[in-house]
Amino acid sequence: MLDDLSFTIAELRRAGAERVGITGFCRGGFYAYMAATHGVDLQAAAPFYGGGIAQELGAPSCPLLAFFGARDEYISTDDIDAVVAHHPGLVVVYDDAGHGFMRDGSDSYVESAATDAWSRLLTFFDEHLKSSMRA
Repeated sequence: MLDDLSFTIAELRRAGAERVGITGFCRGGFYAYMAATHGVDLQAAAPFYGGGIAQELGAPSCPLLAFFGARDEYISTDDIDAVVAHHPGLVVVYDDAGHGFMRDGSDSYVESAATDAWSRLLTFFDEHLKSSMRA
């Protein structure tokens, strides 16, 4: 996965992309975290409720902002707490949300958490991915 992602980013760079960010949900959140902590050429990473992150804690090589629901039935409170402790200030945990809180139209959707997380994600990407060639 990391090799595939690195290849894809290299192709984006050849096509003119100056800055690249990644986000993902569930397994994709785990992949986004792994990319951020394994030296993939990224300028921002924002994983959502990535199961397994607590077992692979590392140092990100790019800005990181992670999201979890405190009531996640697939990721234990201990695992979420470990991620929060390892990345202080870089993890948002929604007390009223579980796994899949961003999945609009599903039983797991939590509008307040999803709306806040989406706003934070856009602000985070705006800060880290906009071209440094601003006027």
